[in-house]
Amino acid sequence: MKQKEFMLGDIPVTMERRKVKNLNLYVQPPEGRVLATLPWHMREDEAVRFIRSKESWIRHAREKIKEREQSAETPLPYTEEEISALKHTVLRLAEYWEPIMKVHCTGWQLREMKTRWGSCTVETGKIRLNARLARKPETCVEYVLVHELCHLLEPSHNARFHRLMDGFLPDWQARKLLLNQKE
Repeated sequence: MKQKEFMLGDIPVTMERRKVKNLNLYVQPPEGRVLATLPWHMREDEAVRFIRSKESWIRHAREKIKEREQSAETPLPYTEEEISALKHTVLRLAEYWEPIMKVHCTGWQLREMKTRWGSCTVETGKIRLNARLARKPETCVEYVLVHELCHLLEPSHNARFHRLMDGFLPDWQARKLLLNQKE
């Protein structure tokens, strides 16, 4: 079993075998996807038993994510012009970068996010960008967009991901510093 899914009541749980020491349990935004990474030596029934013992924690974590997502859907404190300009910029940059990177995003969403500039759901190819980018320089928007598109090629922030970023956007680290300067 490299990857297997089972139901924890009404919640699908994906189990993946990885080179890890212990079973790790994740509840991932934005949908509250539950992922358990298992070491190769762990028996499947042992993993399922442990995951079932954590059901209340999983439900609580999924509820917190749902609350965060709902609060993120409140009206944005930006003008229509700012949001329209950001949408136009994102689509123009995506049109430029997708063929170069040989990837395709299946959908874009702008919304207020408290802790991230962007996120990517690799399984669906959907990318969400923080509406706060509307008040950032285009060079920062381009950095976030390329970063999220790179996740379609490499889901984690490992050495391969950084090599991809270096190849596509050699000055990405300077752009990241600029992006994270206090407003």
